[in-house]
Amino acid sequence: MANSHSNSDRMNWYQKDNKFSVDFGGHSTTMTVNNNDVLVAYDSATSNGMGEKNASVNYTKAELAKEYGQYKDTLDQLIATGTMHAQQRDGAGSTSSASSSSASVSQEALNKTYTIMGHTFKPVWADDYKSCVLVGTDREGEAAEWAPNAIGYSVEERKQGMEQVSEAYKELYGKD
Repeated sequence: MANSHSNSDRMNWYQKDNKFSVDFGGHSTTMTVNNNDVLVAYDSATSNGMGEKNASVNYTKAELAKEYGQYKDTLDQLIATGTMHAQQRDGAGSTSSASSSSASVSQEALNKTYTIMGHTFKPVWADDYKSCVLVGTDREGEAAEWAPNAIGYSVEERKQGMEQVSEAYKELYGKD
């Protein structure tokens, strides 16, 4: 975990459908999710350290959660950072607003958590939006969708929550 965190500036994370891939500029590790199973294909170690594309392990989601669950926040942060790096690298020549918006998110902002209506949210890369969104750490979902519909809060509290969402995104992107 420490090695991944210290190399997060070189990490590239991709997702297409049920396949996830991470690399550090070279060989990649691919995870294919099918229902409750996750097939991890990776380069096994060789004597020269280069690896060969010949190893795989099948896990259940429960096994992965048991082994790595304590690192969930760190993993989410690494994935968001690696996804942003991949998007910045792949979209470097692009002039789309999504690419320029994602590029404007600072590393400091990605590492920060935001409190909205007493709940904690953190930036996570959303492939569908090609940008970071604020996702709750306790199953709230995306902040701008959750706050105006939060059950058990008054209309005024939800309105204040939306103002907090706006301020958080303003801080994250430097604009509304």
